[in-house]
Amino acid sequence: MSRIVPSLALVAVTLFSSPVVADPNRDTASEAFEGKIFPVVETPPSALQIVPPHATVSPIIYLNRCRANYKGAGANPCEITKGGLNQASNLTSTIPDGAAGTKYTLSEYQNGDGLSGAAADAEWDEVVKCVQEVYSPFLATVTDQRPVAATFHHAVVGGTPGQMGLDNSIGGISPGVGCNAVDNLVTFTFSNSTGGNGINRIHRMCQVIAQESAHSYSLDHSYSFPGGRSACNDPMTYRTDCGGQRFFRNDQATCGEDVARPCSCGATQNSHLKLLSVFGAGTSTVPKPTVSANMPAGGSIGISITATAFSKRGISKLELYLNDYKWAEVVGNAFGPNGQPEGTYSLLVPAMVPNSKYDIRVRALDDLGLYADSATITANKGAPCQTADTCLKGQLCEDGKCFWEAPAGQIGDDCTFPQFCESGICQGTTEQTICTQACIPGVLDSCPEGGEFECIETNPGKGVCFFADTDTGCCSAGTGDVPWAPAVLGLGIFGFIATRRRRAPVGSC
Repeated sequence: MSRIVPSLALVAVTLFSSPVVADPNRDTASEAFEGKIFPVVETPPSALQIVPPHATVSPIIYLNRCRANYKGAGANPCEITKGGLNQASNLTSTIPDGAAGTKYTLSEYQNGDGLSGAAADAEWDEVVKCVQEVYSPFLATVTDQRPVAATFHHAVVGGTPGQMGLDNSIGGISPGVGCNAVDNLVTFTFSNSTGGNGINRIHRMCQVIAQESAHSYSLDHSYSFPGGRSACNDPMTYRTDCGGQRFFRNDQATCGEDVARPCSCGATQNSHLKLLSVFGAGTSTVPKPTVSANMPAGGSIGISITATAFSKRGISKLELYLNDYKWAEVVGNAFGPNGQPEGTYSLLVPAMVPNSKYDIRVRALDDLGLYADSATITANKGAPCQTADTCLKGQLCEDGKCFWEAPAGQIGDDCTFPQFCESGICQGTTEQTICTQACIPGVLDSCPEGGEFECIETNPGKGVCFFADTDTGCCSAGTGDVPWAPAVLGLGIFGFIATRRRRAPVGSC
């Protein structure tokens, strides 16, 4: 575990204090892992099999528990040879502290009670399952069966650092890399010098294995997410202000160990997307969220709708749908010592929601966008509608329900309300409003291809797509200035130095 520096290959190290036996029932994330320090040791780039960008990396991550003759392993499965290269197939590593050619033997994986062999199988199986879940969103294979493939990632889990001539306070170590993935690497998680027991130990072992292996794929250490949220729920973190099972998060993180800093391969890092670019997409084995919406008291909608939701990955957000339109959302609760527990959420009903009968549905999403919908419940806000006159612009009234029809407007279609547009954005000038999409000024591909649209800046660094100017003399534009105005619910009027053209019919001038 270390900071990754692009210009130089490093050995990444995790150090722990002396073993402490943890009470498995205590609400603590890492009692046995406090007092960590993180020294970094250089490794020559020539010792790494750096894979060029977009090249194929082996999808196999082998977890070796150092048990003789276990699932294809040999009689001495953790005999490490000090060498100038890192070779997963023959366990040659640049990490041991000794002369080239020196051999070191790591002892078999021990559980939290210091037992090995069959007595440690139950804990070991849970560790393997945890790592498999963490890597399941990617097209990677995590296994404790010795691979027959020529190349793979070799994650050694067992022994003590002293058995490799290293300081006994080290908990995990890997040759760090620059900004490209490295194939055929060997990493180490020293299970037998690490205390703790129960689910906390399993989750922590899982995190260390995931972090050390992910360093091979150029991941840096995550520190915080937007808004200052702690990255303590990502395996790439050093932070211990929350616990539970950690997953590679689909969120932009600043990097750092004890304080925030820019990431080594860019200002921020999305650990999920980075691994997605290495392996491709797999199928997450973590269940979708669960959610139930609660019937409003007396069957009448008040200022909010409450719902109860849970996800093993954690709830990223909840969305409130009334008559199939999303009216509100709320972010998931903070993560605690054992992850994010099941929670009750309150979703505020906007005051502008008209009186009507409503089918109420709440959607719960995790950070990957996987979601589940609650069962639909029906309640009234005030009296059911009789005609569309009491509903909002563009809504219909049927069976006492105010609702918008499914959006049909494509980018460039004229619109008068945002719910007509598939994008949910209806903006334009005082002369014309169209269905559009958000874009980034100066980024050529942030609007549809073909040159018909350009990105018009509405706020610093943000904009919407609108018809581009034409210089053909056909459908000529004027030069009058139009004042800017804010958007409301996706419907907005903006102005330009020159007013923009309407989409001309084919063949017209």
